[in-house]
Amino acid sequence: MKKIISLILTAALCIAAVPANAAQDWRTQYPWAAESVEYCLNNGIISGDENGNLDLGASLTRAQMSRIFTDAFALGGNTASAFDDVNTTDWFYSYALSIQDSMPKRGAQFNGGEYVTREEFAATLVKASGARAADSYSVTSYNFNDASAVDDAYKNLLETAVTNLYMLGDNGNIRPKDLLTRAEACCFLYRVINPDADKTPIIGGAEVTLEQALAWARDKGAAQRYIDVAPFYWYYGEQFGIRPEVMYAQAGKETGYGKYGGAVLPEMNNWAGIKVKNPQGDRTEDHETFATPEDGVRAHFNHMSAYVGLAPIGDVHDRYYVVKTIAWAGTVKYVEQLGGRWCPNINYGYEILDMIDNMKTY
Repeated sequence: MKKIISLILTAALCIAAVPANAAQDWRTQYPWAAESVEYCLNNGIISGDENGNLDLGASLTRAQMSRIFTDAFALGGNTASAFDDVNTTDWFYSYALSIQDSMPKRGAQFNGGEYVTREEFAATLVKASGARAADSYSVTSYNFNDASAVDDAYKNLLETAVTNLYMLGDNGNIRPKDLLTRAEACCFLYRVINPDADKTPIIGGAEVTLEQALAWARDKGAAQRYIDVAPFYWYYGEQFGIRPEVMYAQAGKETGYGKYGGAVLPEMNNWAGIKVKNPQGDRTEDHETFATPEDGVRAHFNHMSAYVGLAPIGDVHDRYYVVKTIAWAGTVKYVEQLGGRWCPNINYGYEILDMIDNMKTY
């Protein structure tokens, strides 16, 4: 990632600095964007008018987008315009030249005053930041009701934006054709500049005590077998350096709090839905069996270690080696990234996070 320039917009997104006494009701109005907007304000990416109005709900033009990406990612190098409607007297002339190679769908006209859609901004963001387009359009098409509406020129770039959590869905929709707002632009850009922002690490020490987890499990009406393995999760969490509450919540999600009820049977001691090396479907025999409940917990941690890039402990199951061959093996650092990788459902990680947040209240 190239160095981010601190002053990105002066004429495009900015009008004037926000007065110190300006009303800050935007934090209440846009709580989901608060951290991103704060960053953009502090770094001069956006500012308000003379009344302190940030216009976070206003749409973004293509000319404004060109300046954001040119300055943010140090784009440049072109000396001739690819557009017949961009003149040297236009304030965005140099920015249009700089961004033209990052535009996935480029025509003869730039149309600088035209508003950009979510799909165009996200796809251009991926190219401008130097990220690679995904090889397929799979996770996005599987998870969002309106995924088929995405323009073909944007699909694989949008896949990268979604799987890297630059672009998030909304009630099962990706809203590709919606116009992008200034608040959304802040969020998209902030997630690229600050890859740790708004994400929950898998690696780390416990943030929930074993006692809290046990109280939570009992209150959920969990099976005794699920309650009994909790100490193993906290033990191996310390051994691996992986947060045990993440793993325990995931086991609860995968097994129905130890009640199972699906293809995996209780006596298989498979707490995470781990499959065999070459599964033929989602049958019982397509899933691993472990000798004891503790072995199943250790296997769960070993499996996750292939995702996050940590060394396994003891003997590993065959499916572990399969995961190690995948291109993204060792790069999954956040709970949010489990969706689309551990499970095809892009919301999978967020559902685990809801369980963890609930666990913390006990």
